Amino acid sequence: MKILLSKNIKTTLTTSFMSSLIYACTMPFMIIYLAKHTPTGTAGIIVILNVAVSFLAGIIGGYLADNHQRKRILFVFQTLYAVGLLTIVFNLSGLLAHINWLVVGYFICGAAYNFYTPAYSAVVLDSTTRENRKKVYQYEYWIFNLSMAIGASIGGFAFKNYLLPLFIGAVIMQLIVTLFLQMNLRYENKIMDRKDTKVIRHLFSTYAKVAKDRRWLMFVVGMALYQAAEFTMGTYTGVRLSKEFDMIHLFNIAIDGVRMLSVLQVINTLMVVFLTFLLTRITAGLKEKYVVFFGLLIYVTGYGVMATANSITLLVPIMVIVTIGELVATPLLSAREVDLIPDDKQASYLSFSGLSFQFAQLVAGFALTLGGFVSAFYISVYIIVLGVIGVLFVSISLYHRKHQKTNPEATSRI
Repeated sequence: MKILLSKNIKTTLTTSFMSSLIYACTMPFMIIYLAKHTPTGTAGIIVILNVAVSFLAGIIGGYLADNHQRKRILFVFQTLYAVGLLTIVFNLSGLLAHINWLVVGYFICGAAYNFYTPAYSAVVLDSTTRENRKKVYQYEYWIFNLSMAIGASIGGFAFKNYLLPLFIGAVIMQLIVTLFLQMNLRYENKIMDRKDTKVIRHLFSTYAKVAKDRRWLMFVVGMALYQAAEFTMGTYTGVRLSKEFDMIHLFNIAIDGVRMLSVLQVINTLMVVFLTFLLTRITAGLKEKYVVFFGLLIYVTGYGVMATANSITLLVPIMVIVTIGELVATPLLSAREVDLIPDDKQASYLSFSGLSFQFAQLVAGFALTLGGFVSAFYISVYIIVLGVIGVLFVSISLYHRKHQKTNPEATSRI
């Protein structure tokens, strides 16, 4: 049956593609840039501090999205994201030459993104129906990965010689995306009347209620621990490859560590683009909980092994296997996640879920700092052990009978 998508869904999917493209060709390479221009371990500390700032922004962003007009929130903080990129441009151009300005721009981008993401996620959820929700999230996943492939390719090959033009282009594109969303999104959310003027107390009481949902809390922690495995590609593994990978030539193109990282990301994403729907059909008849469990187990183990690998003949096959694990598990998780969210607490739950992203970055950032003191083998163990714990948490929270919802539609394929 053909599923029709509303204009709002088409608008948000287009925006998601462009925003992810901007991120993919800039932010991951900032970590490598900082690692080259700061003392050993400092880049990891900067990443951890950025996670802390982003964490607070995500909490506040979820509260704002539940209590204010989401379209306005998107405009304000997407514009602020452009300001963060512009600050980095000023640093790279020499107008604000001290490295601290680049760090400030990096922090602004991290905070702005997490201020508006809960509002964006709630808009997407509101724009879907039960009939098209799974398909919309599959499209979003597919589009996200396509944009990441293109962005990683652009960033990887522009990093050494065209970093300033790359960020200038990102600023212009971010402003275009912001205006496009405001002009095409037809959306207005209901805001609950509230007499309590103590905003901070209300904010924390809202998240305290979410945190009392033990199933949701376990799910979020599990998501963070297994996602951290992939995030180490952009922190520890990326920095290690930039320093240790011996340059090779493919089709007369020089491939150094930074470009090798881009090649791996492109392989990952091209597989997602071309194989997502095929693998979804292949695994459709299998029990969902086993598909998710073993898919994620392959995923975290593969990224852990890549933390020690330096050979293209090892890195590429591992990435292929990792991506297969990702493809069979992630779309199922995205669709299953929304079944756990109460209708009246969408943004707060989604924002709380978004904290898994920050916690995962924190775990990955700590791996970068820890890598300055221990060998790559121990980083691999660190990634795999935490990842396996995360997989267990996610599986238990979603599929353990004690936690199942009574909704028969939500449990029919378990």
